[in-house]
Amino acid sequence: MNALSEREHLVAEQYCKGLADKEVADKLGRSEWTIKAQKRDIYRKLGISKDTELVLYMLCEKLKINFDLKEIRKHGLELFFSIMLLIVAAMDYHMDMRRGRIQETGRVTRVIRTRREV
Repeated sequence: MNALSEREHLVAEQYCKGLADKEVADKLGRSEWTIKAQKRDIYRKLGISKDTELVLYMLCEKLKINFDLKEIRKHGLELFFSIMLLIVAAMDYHMDMRRGRIQETGRVTRVIRTRREV
């Protein structure tokens, strides 16, 4: 598996934030076709085929864990993400996936709206 170039790494980070092709292109100041070609090259270099696998690769890179796609596919991505979401839920954090921020939720306020009769 080849390491990603600096530009490919920037594109991969933007996709992991949940941005679409056009949003990534606008944010990085490149054409949408260039971004799509870079995404294709990233997938080819890493030997992946799904966005979830790209997110997992970036997570493994941040945590300095060896990214072995065969092993991950063997055990299933669903198990990994289920455990990760369970940990986040147990820690009582709310993750804003679009913005990449974590907010602590102290309490929940419920608003009940009633319908007025006219």
